[in-house]
Amino acid sequence: MLRRASLVTLTLLVCSLTPAGAGSRSDADLPLLSQVLAAPATVSYSGVVETLRMERRASVVSVYRIEHRAPDLTRRTYSSPPRFLGDSEVVKGNLKFSIDAKNHRIVVTRSDPTLMGGSALREREALIRANYRAAWRGNGTFGGRPTIDALLIDKRTNRPAMLVRVDRETKIVLDKQEFAAGGAMIGETRLDHVRYAPVSPTAFDLPKGYAVVQPQRVTGSSNDPDRVVNGAGFAARKPALPDGFSPLDGELVELRGIRTIQLLYSDGIRTVSLFETATAVTPDMAPFHPDALNVGGRPAQYAEDGTVALLTWNDGTLYYTLVGELGKTELQHIATTITP
Repeated sequence: MLRRASLVTLTLLVCSLTPAGAGSRSDADLPLLSQVLAAPATVSYSGVVETLRMERRASVVSVYRIEHRAPDLTRRTYSSPPRFLGDSEVVKGNLKFSIDAKNHRIVVTRSDPTLMGGSALREREALIRANYRAAWRGNGTFGGRPTIDALLIDKRTNRPAMLVRVDRETKIVLDKQEFAAGGAMIGETRLDHVRYAPVSPTAFDLPKGYAVVQPQRVTGSSNDPDRVVNGAGFAARKPALPDGFSPLDGELVELRGIRTIQLLYSDGIRTVSLFETATAVTPDMAPFHPDALNVGGRPAQYAEDGTVALLTWNDGTLYYTLVGELGKTELQHIATTITP
């Protein structure tokens, strides 16, 4: 379940590093954000996605072919990193099927609820507007497609957080860049060779003869994380996270016979999952050559699995794992707010 977290969708907002004052308009007066978030529900497309995450030790690149059939079918087939070659993910509504070609198995988990429509979409838009402001920068091009360019500025720091180029016709995001507090680019997601056309339903068929693995759900997912935490059967917590992250969703499952709480947090753009148990059960970090860190004076392990990062530690009572498309510094910062 922790092998690969939900990938951040391309339907995010961003743009250029032009200073945020001149010529910008209030995002409250513009419909673009709503159009971008709603686009995957009506636009079918295919292409090649390349994501780059820059860390101190090395840059991590992930490449996959994406096929999306509106409103809620998506397939990602990986060609890089090499250990993911041939692996794929199929999202069907609120379920994600991670297809492990080498071990002939399919791991079934929930897809990210913040990517779904309805109230989740409205809640995500509200979070974006609460944590960011947009400065629109006019028109450009990307991959030969006319784009609308916009800068997303963190309201807490008043610093540029993201750069995106939105396809002017379809409102699909073609390029997204993320920036550290100091202004350096720390990640980029590009959609190249994009083709807007119907995608056959057979593209989302699952392979036959594969073992199906899924955690035993003790309770269904709930947009009331307090209810899930209170019903955990152990002294679970719903920590307050920094930097505008709000708890959106919770689920209680059994992993290897151990009751495990999963809480999903988001600031509207970024998502991070927090897993908690009262028993020592953590993902096997050895294949990813983890780094030793400390959280609140206690030993921790950090590892990267493609563009997804994992951080595990315990506070003497509970065992925690953070999973998200965030960097080491960001995850360690979040962890220290959970275990001061």
